[in-house]
Formats: sequence, C-alpha cells, structure tokens
Amino acid sequence: MPASSGLRTPLPHELPVEVVERKGVGHPDTLADGIAELASIRYSRHCLDTVGVVLHHNLDKVAVFGGRATFSDTDGVYDRPLRVVFGGRISTSFAGQALPVREILEHAAVDHLRTALPGFDRVQLEVRHETTNSSKFSHWFAPRSSDDLPERPRPFSNDTAYLVGSAPRTVTEAVALLAEAWFRRHAWAGSDIKALAVRNGATWTVTVCVPALAGYLNSSAQFAEAVTSAAGELTDLLAQRLPGRVSVLCNTRDSRIGPISGQYFTLSGSAVDYGEDGLVGRGNARTGVISGAHLAGNEATFGKNPAYHVGKVGGWLADTAAHAVATEFGPCRIALLWRNGARYDEPASIEINTVNPAPLGPAEELVRATLSRTDWMADLLTGRYLPAVAPVDELLADLERAVR
Repeated sequence: MPASSGLRTPLPHELPVEVVERKGVGHPDTLADGIAELASIRYSRHCLDTVGVVLHHNLDKVAVFGGRATFSDTDGVYDRPLRVVFGGRISTSFAGQALPVREILEHAAVDHLRTALPGFDRVQLEVRHETTNSSKFSHWFAPRSSDDLPERPRPFSNDTAYLVGSAPRTVTEAVALLAEAWFRRHAWAGSDIKALAVRNGATWTVTVCVPALAGYLNSSAQFAEAVTSAAGELTDLLAQRLPGRVSVLCNTRDSRIGPISGQYFTLSGSAVDYGEDGLVGRGNARTGVISGAHLAGNEATFGKNPAYHVGKVGGWLADTAAHAVATEFGPCRIALLWRNGARYDEPASIEINTVNPAPLGPAEELVRATLSRTDWMADLLTGRYLPAVAPVDELLADLERAVR
C-alpha cells in the first residue's frame, strides 16, 4: 500500500502545550519493565547459544509487588519482602531437553534490581514463577525442532498492531529525562524519581519527586536543603539553555494534608519499600518517557520476543524509520500498521508526518528501506530498550540539539 502523509497533524513541539512524564528507573512500573526486558534478553541469548534460535516467549507480564520497611528517623529494615512475579508464557524445553528457565529469570530479576536500586543490598526479595506453556498449538512452547517455529524462515507480525516512531526528542522530553539524571548524580538520592515537564508556550515548569536514600542525610532539614540546592542548580542550568522561562519544583506534597510530607526516606531508593506495586506497560514508552502528543498506541515493548513479536520488532522498525526520515527532513512521526500474519516489509499502512514539507516519495523510500531490514535482533539484544539513566552530558547535548 502506498504511504500517505494524511491530514497534517502537529508534532509535539508544535503544540501550544506539551506534557511529558518520566518514571525513573527505580519506579515500580519501570522496575517491572526492566526486569521483563532483561529476562527476555538473557533468555534469548541462552536460546541462541544453546539451540541456535530464539524460542517462543512472552515475558511482558511481570509484576513487582512492594515490600514493607519500618523506619527510624534515618534508617530502617525490611519486615515484608519485595516480590517479583513472572507471568506470561515461555518455552521450557527444546527437542525434549529442559532449559534453565527459572535460573535465567531469577538472575535477571536480581541483576536488574541491583542496577536500578542503589539500596538493593538492604532489600528482602522473593521471586515467584507463574509462567505457563499453554497453547492451542501442541508444540508452540515445546518445539521438537526449529521446524516448529513458523516465523523462523520469514518473520511476521503475530498480531494486528499500530506502532508509532518519532524523532528527534523534543526539548520537553529532554528536560524530563535530564531532571531524573540531574538528581541521580547525588549519592543521597534514590532512583524512584518521577519528573513531569510541562511546556506552556515558551514557559517550562518541571515538577520532580525525589526520594532520599537512608544513611546519607540525618534529618528532614538536611533533606530539604539538599533538594532545594539541587533544584536551584537545575533551574539555573535550564534557564541558560531554554528559550523561555523555567522553574523546577520538588517534592510538592504539603505535610498539612496528611502525616507523610513531601520528604521521604527509602532503604532501596524506591517506593517499593512502602508497598507500591509495578506492572509492565504502565510506565514509560520505548522512548523512555510518557507523551500523549506522539499519538502512539499502547503496545508494551518490554519482555516481548525480539525474534518476531510486533510490539517489539514493529516498534524497532518504526523508531529506526523515524530516525532515518528525521535525519533527512527534520522532526517527524512515522506510523505503521500491520495485520496479524503480515510480513514486516508489507505493512497495511504507512503514515509519514514531517514538520518541514517533505516530498512523500523520498521519505517513503527511507521508510521502506528500513522495513526491508531484518537485522533488528542484534540491536535489541544489546539492551536498546532496557530502562537506564543516560549521562547528564549526553542529555544536555540532546537538549541543545532540540533547542536549535
């Protein structure tokens, strides 16, 4: 089907108001995303190393159930464990030989939590396995050979799905990501940092929620001083780089509305210490932020099969096509629709939206060149979509490019 530029819809940075949220790497939802993604990567690598192909799995059903820590003024101890529950379906054998699925998943959970939670060594953890191998196809999750993997000779979309890619980051997206990274530079800061950046015309308001890590600050007064100082430095930094007014607000909950004020201490660095739960797909998109202005669908990428699952492969193709078009024609949005069973180079529709008037033919050629690629696996298994905090210098460079 030929591509269509469709009705020209504004890109995010063209809107009068743009709202971008970032759930930090220690947010319970982001923890679930990261565990699912790393588990899929580790499982896929093991399959490639031992049997030569990636076996069927859908690990995008991970849940993180919060534990409970009891606190003194500046310290605490867990008395109820944090629980990670693996759901979804996964192949546990190949040609009659069992695979060490439980070990792979548990190691992935521990390794990701250790990376994402600065206080991980103080956490009590339990891992539960609720995955299944149920299917209407008898050998779908217990293949006798690679012949039982129908996608292997020709990957195809496993579902009907609408995937949207956009490039480059907007100023507001860069600001939201920078806010998390800025506070994470401080040893006292936990990792469950939530940032909400709002651009209203040429005015940016950034609201950040930052936990303290037990053992670094001795009082609420020290916490207030540390947060205020870091917020002031970030305000000054952004004011020098943004073409408008900027303000940064931190931990805005007023203690008058309840016994828990905007100042809170954690053992792990996350609200999982207080029983907060997380689920895959409730947090950031593939871009690392939440931005409704991109008109993206609700496909959760994390933990899905990198061999052929449309939620992952289709997302990679949409993102890669968007970067190719943006390089030539400036900021853009690329939307792709695949029907169940379709080849990836044969989408049902292609929508191309660029901020600068672009000839549809050359832009479509770039998109179709991307759709003909089959090398997504190598990139996906490097952790392209694994949640992480980018270096401040890298995000500042992104911000400066976006401002230009």
